[in-house]
Amino acid sequence: MLENLSRILQDECQILVDHPLVVGVSGGPDSLCLLDVLYRSGYQVLVAHFNHKLRPSAEEEAQFVSQIAEAYGFQFLLGEGEVKERVVRESESVEEAARNERYRFLFSCAASMGAQGVVVGHSADDQVETVLMHLLRGAGVDGLSGMQVRTLPNAWSAEIPLLRPLLNTWRSEILEYCQRRGIDPIFDASNEDQTLYRNRLRHELIPFLETYNPAVRRLIWRMAEVMRGESELIAEIVSSVWERCLIIQEEDYLAIDSKLCSQQSLSVQRHILRKAIAILRSGLRDINFNAVDLALEYLQPGKSYAEVDLIAGLRLIAEPGKLWLAEWKAEIPIIEWPQVVEEVSLLESGGKLELNAGWQLSSEIMSVSGLIEPYPWEGAGTDQVWVDQHKIQSPLLVRARRDGDRLQPFGLDGHSLKLSDFMINEKMPRRAREKWPLVCSGDQIVWVPGYRLAHPFRITEFSQYVVRLELHHPDQGKMSI
Repeated sequence: MLENLSRILQDECQILVDHPLVVGVSGGPDSLCLLDVLYRSGYQVLVAHFNHKLRPSAEEEAQFVSQIAEAYGFQFLLGEGEVKERVVRESESVEEAARNERYRFLFSCAASMGAQGVVVGHSADDQVETVLMHLLRGAGVDGLSGMQVRTLPNAWSAEIPLLRPLLNTWRSEILEYCQRRGIDPIFDASNEDQTLYRNRLRHELIPFLETYNPAVRRLIWRMAEVMRGESELIAEIVSSVWERCLIIQEEDYLAIDSKLCSQQSLSVQRHILRKAIAILRSGLRDINFNAVDLALEYLQPGKSYAEVDLIAGLRLIAEPGKLWLAEWKAEIPIIEWPQVVEEVSLLESGGKLELNAGWQLSSEIMSVSGLIEPYPWEGAGTDQVWVDQHKIQSPLLVRARRDGDRLQPFGLDGHSLKLSDFMINEKMPRRAREKWPLVCSGDQIVWVPGYRLAHPFRITEFSQYVVRLELHHPDQGKMSI
């Protein structure tokens, strides 16, 4: 065992002998076996123990691990936490809450002590149980590949790896090692509690499966090894596509190119969406099929401007050419659409007005005789319109919408409707409505840039001078809705 683990520590874990390691030690056989191997291999170890305060024996177990650390000559780090409080606060199971608090402590120790990694004692048996748990939850290739020997980034750090060098070692081998070395571990009584999900797998499901095939543990473990190779291959493909699909990424939101992503195979699309969710929710252990399938649906054309609850406090926003994933509190930037900057701005005749992100509104006076028919007479332009100069007050005002705003859209013979209804009917992006620029003459809306001219300001056969209004972006050109 020692020779094999030495190779795994060096080649797969990629750790150095002369740099410190934080080792999570519970006092059970797995962690004590790991601790002894590291000691005999000459590694610098920081023994970290987390007291979950869930059992009457918790204080004694902490003291036991402290004595073990002292016997080896290793520094001892103790953490404590009220797991039951986290269960209520985060709506997690006791198992999940204990795990999260424990790893938070381990990685906090590693960061403060300058350790090169956090090492834990998960065995091959733990791997089998984990794969079965993922299988029963409907996991894909990543879930069926189980735990990795080296995980970076992980749910707790982007710089410090999580290391599991015993994943190829069976519990029977670990117990034999402990007996041979005279190691007397603590056996956690809660491991026999079959009300806990993992314990039921261990004591009920796996023995039942062994009645069909006595070698089922090794077969599941081998499947995880195969799946890991498949997962690595897929990851390489997805990484290449991801770099082309990702438009923007910040701490609490990201956007992908929905058109480019939807052109990929269905499998790659699913992996792209899983990757997007995992980036924003790195601590999420299971990204379920329903969440990915929902995101997949909104990736397709025809879902423009939709916003839905996705998973784990994330929202999904489908907009033309983009699919946003964001926390609900995130302020997603608006750069592809024009937005007012000031409460009210003036647009002088023959002048320009700067909006957000390079967008501009411009005004130009010209004679009717200089116009090219028939388009100006139609008056329903989107990025540019012509209005009768004598029907407007100069300068024109540019503002955001207000309560009670109404519009008489060109083409409705002077009939009016609420501006809010117009925006909905035209499928204006929800996020852009509040500060969409409105060109007004006094209190009347003359033009909703990008959409519609107001009927009263159209040019007619009696018009002599007109004002050409244009919405423009130097880089993007005309707006595409």
